[in-house]
Amino acid sequence: MIDWIKRTFFGGVLLSFVGVHTLEDIMLLSIGRFLPVPTLAMYAIGLLVSWIVMAALVKKFGGQHKHVPDPV
Repeated sequence: MIDWIKRTFFGGVLLSFVGVHTLEDIMLLSIGRFLPVPTLAMYAIGLLVSWIVMAALVKKFGGQHKHVPDPV
């Protein structure tokens, strides 16, 4: 049980997601400080950045799955 917890919470994928999310938050806070924009624009920038970063991580760690179509 302890090994499962260590592998889950301290595995490379989870630490990568947490690290990237932290950097993303720091970047968004910096943008808000140095580039004052309206709140709705900040939400839009945050969603766009999150979408791009998470898509890149999923592509990197998701692997390539080969889908074999079912015979008809």
